[in-house]
Amino acid sequence: MLLNNSSLTEMMTGTDELETSLGHSLDLLMERFGQLEPHIRAFVPEADVEQRLRREKDLLLRTYSGAEAKPALFGIPVAIKDLLHVDGLPTRAGSQLSAELLTGAEGSLVTKLRALGAVIAGKTVTEEFAYNGPIATRNPHNTGHTPGGSSAGSAAAVAAGICPLAVGTQTLRSVIAPASFCGVVGFKPSYGRVPLDGVLLFSPSFDTIGFFTQDLPGMEAAAALLVPGWQAPPAVMSRKPVLGIPRGVYMELMSPEVKAAFTTQITVLEQLGYRIRHVDMPWKDEFIYGDAMIRFVQGELAREHERWFADHREEYGLPVQEAILRGKQIPDEELEQYRGQQMILRRDLKELMVQEGIDLWVSPAQGGTAPKVEENNTGWAGLAAIWGFAGSPSISLPAATIGNMPLGFQCIGTHGEDEALLAWARELWPHIAYNSAEA
Repeated sequence: MLLNNSSLTEMMTGTDELETSLGHSLDLLMERFGQLEPHIRAFVPEADVEQRLRREKDLLLRTYSGAEAKPALFGIPVAIKDLLHVDGLPTRAGSQLSAELLTGAEGSLVTKLRALGAVIAGKTVTEEFAYNGPIATRNPHNTGHTPGGSSAGSAAAVAAGICPLAVGTQTLRSVIAPASFCGVVGFKPSYGRVPLDGVLLFSPSFDTIGFFTQDLPGMEAAAALLVPGWQAPPAVMSRKPVLGIPRGVYMELMSPEVKAAFTTQITVLEQLGYRIRHVDMPWKDEFIYGDAMIRFVQGELAREHERWFADHREEYGLPVQEAILRGKQIPDEELEQYRGQQMILRRDLKELMVQEGIDLWVSPAQGGTAPKVEENNTGWAGLAAIWGFAGSPSISLPAATIGNMPLGFQCIGTHGEDEALLAWARELWPHIAYNSAEA
């Protein structure tokens, strides 16, 4: 295992002495980078990374020297998925297309991180255009296994303890899967809650910026700083949340070992007084099990890449080429129908939660633990994609191990009520964090 503690909240409450705080943070970053990065390969290779970090250090010291208080993320290294533009660093998105073609203006999230005093640790590895393709990154729990995708490098960097916070994106399962596989907390906010400016888009009707931390307190701190309009929930909730579990094919999209681990977790929660409701869902099983969501994202992918694909087709990897060619054949009218269905499902889920008195939907985060690298599989969309289709916020909490590999417990809330999701997750956290029996 290549795992080290890297608590965001501990780093945020470190010494107030600027140069000491910043020096310690960057020394630790470079020490762990040197020890771990050759094995997990979470970051896009960057020439002269130490020189860039020294420049960032000097700028921070000049900016905040004499200030009454340092900003919340002063000197804290944050990794950024290579779909987000960062001034001074190229964007390649895991592809062979030129950085000159793809790189754009830095977005508001990265600019906000800088304003909060964060140090950009580097760009992290992603599957090609967040869709599919080979990745060099390995799982810090066992380098023979994938870290998941497409936010592979972001999850692996946090799990290994190279940095305490990383940014990813999710279309179908690209935050929830790597969080589950790497044993970290992965939070995908509600669709539209975090601005997507400065992001190389895959499927604009799905794409959502997400975050990785090692623990839930760190995620709460990150969300309060980085999710616009965040309203701090009560420190202690007045009751236990009511948990909903979908009926139907949804709960069959997992291995017997995962189902056994989840059943154990639910039994523990019931014994602690949590109410569990098994509910018929406002979707058809064939929608989850079929190819409609894949058609939707491929159709949007084709349109996002229309300006490049004709001239640079051979520079795309074969899986992305094939996806774009399929997407080009999908009519605009079909895509509009999917967008309408998104709004209907979002409404129906909210109404169902009110009707049944449900605060959170819960399920395993993935149908299995991290596959071996040679299996060429970086995750399953089944247990995550439908919630993304509805725009719901979701979070994966490290909650079990199977064969010494992590498995996340997924909590899903109501669109726009991200604060409540994290507050309810806080109530569950002490009872499900790695406390289930070894399956």
